[in-house]
Amino acid sequence: MMKIDKIITSFKFLGSGFFILIIGCGLDIDSTEYSKVKWIDNSSLPVVLKRPSRLKYSWQSKIEGEPLVNRFVLPLGFKLTNVKKGSFGEWLRFLPLKPKGSKIMLFDGTKKRFQMLNAGVVNIDIGTRDLQQCADAVIRLRSEYLYSSYQYDKIHFNYTSGFNAEYSAWRAGKKIKVSGNKVNYYSAPKANDKLYSGFKKYLINVYNYAGTYSLDKELKTQNIKDIKAGDVLIIGGFPGHVVIVANVCENSEGEKAVLLVQSYMPAQSIHVVKKMGAKGAKVWFKVKDLEKKGWSTLEFSYESTHLKTWRSN
Repeated sequence: MMKIDKIITSFKFLGSGFFILIIGCGLDIDSTEYSKVKWIDNSSLPVVLKRPSRLKYSWQSKIEGEPLVNRFVLPLGFKLTNVKKGSFGEWLRFLPLKPKGSKIMLFDGTKKRFQMLNAGVVNIDIGTRDLQQCADAVIRLRSEYLYSSYQYDKIHFNYTSGFNAEYSAWRAGKKIKVSGNKVNYYSAPKANDKLYSGFKKYLINVYNYAGTYSLDKELKTQNIKDIKAGDVLIIGGFPGHVVIVANVCENSEGEKAVLLVQSYMPAQSIHVVKKMGAKGAKVWFKVKDLEKKGWSTLEFSYESTHLKTWRSN
């Protein structure tokens, strides 16, 4: 369970000659075509894809940050899995990252003491309160994707009490009152209800009353063979823990590997998780390992039974 705190057209020598590998530098490759991009089995070059203009990250007026998909070299012999245009998986794949070497910061503006699992920091705000922890980060990413794609009716999360907090109601001027175990809507329209600032207030409300326990109950079990970006590994409890799959690749034999993103306690930068004590590609968690022995770091341990997905995709 939980543990303590948390090319480019490019030239490469192969033998005595050049091998030209074209993987779309500066090309706006359609996201339904990822599976058609060719890779050589012993390539150690990163993916270079242009972020599709249709993708929005509403906390930034102008998207700033290298796409997550371009930061990390794929395991040998692997290529990106296919994702649907406009899907949550595509959106996660192009999350903007802060510059290399950026530190995980805490909500109070200080650096996290232990940076061993820091493979890259997502360029997204943390807030100034100890709220955006592990479950909240997953809720934030899921909500931001739905908000950016105008799927407002799909933004809803259960409180630990079971109450379903709907953003569409909040957006229509309904606010939520919590009194002991009683929770209900009341009318209190605000000028910013339909603005991004109002959306952020809704999220703060959810952070206060939802967590891994409630999120775990909302999700449905996912078959490990169907693992995809947007799925989560979750241990529901108090506090419990949850990480989200942000990118997936596979080899010709169908073996998959994934990138994991998380926040932790106290509230801190959302970041890509680095593997501990692994040689080679230190950010890719192989799915066969999850099946056999589980995935484990200083901050979490997961088994295949912890894999879940959203009820509406």
